[in-house]
Amino acid sequence: MESESFKFLVTVVVLAIPAFFYSWLIRSVDRFEKEPTLWVVFAFLWGALPAVIAAIIFQVILGIPVAIFAGRDTLAAEFLGAAVSAPVTEEILKGMAVAIIYLTRRREFDGWVDGIVYGGVAGFGFAYVENILYLMNLTDTWAEWLQLLILRTVVFGGLHGGWSALVGIGFGLARYRTNPFLKILCISGGLLAAIFGHLVHNGALTLAEASGGATILLVFINYGALILFLGLLWFVAGFVERRNLQIYLQDEVPGVISAQWYDGLCHGRWSGINPALRRQITQAAAELAQKKMQLAKLGEEDGNTTEINQLRSHLRGLAP
Repeated sequence: MESESFKFLVTVVVLAIPAFFYSWLIRSVDRFEKEPTLWVVFAFLWGALPAVIAAIIFQVILGIPVAIFAGRDTLAAEFLGAAVSAPVTEEILKGMAVAIIYLTRRREFDGWVDGIVYGGVAGFGFAYVENILYLMNLTDTWAEWLQLLILRTVVFGGLHGGWSALVGIGFGLARYRTNPFLKILCISGGLLAAIFGHLVHNGALTLAEASGGATILLVFINYGALILFLGLLWFVAGFVERRNLQIYLQDEVPGVISAQWYDGLCHGRWSGINPALRRQITQAAAELAQKKMQLAKLGEEDGNTTEINQLRSHLRGLAP
């Protein structure tokens, strides 16, 4: 294989393509009110840098007692490292990106759809750097490099983002809970679901190597279940968001938005409106609906009414 610097450059550039694609795909779950690009980038970079670095450090530290009690290079040690240590440390660290946004930008954190976006993107940032490390350190020929590339980015490409999305769902469900116990239950439930999915995958792969592939079917069942679940959420998210638009925007017609706009927002029947204006209307109207829902469920939160009035003025200004 050519020089390591050339291999590194190719790896970084090639892996950026699936990282961008998967991040775009998970962001498409939020059809109406797109999250600020700045915070989406923050989530990706958190997963790519602090989460990866901290995961390596914690896993090295946790590997010391594992080696002492389970021995080095044993199946038990490998299983504990891959199926216990990695899922716990990585899902907590990736989930911290969602936690930071939830705590610092809570009034813009609108629910479980936002959680899916931030969590998923953080996971794909983590996977991007992890895949670079794998391809750089575990391959000696371009044939091996290509084989591992396909395995990491196509066969199992959506896993890290999918697991972290579960953490994000937990934070999103906690957003509209006023009972502290229920908030903790939602967040911990999402985290435990992510850890469990990660554990099953890594554990099955570890045992598959030891059993000649006998448990590989479990890996694909786990991955298939995750993909089906997230696919279902994609459809559910669209239904829920359109329902919220119908509920919270119906009294804005015709004073703020026209009947034509309302029909386009709720049923997708746009006519005679250029795409650029349509995107502006959709973003502002979706934000208005979310703020009205926040006001109804959580009260003022330091300025919901003010923001609602500003969004109404903005929408009126978009009218021809």
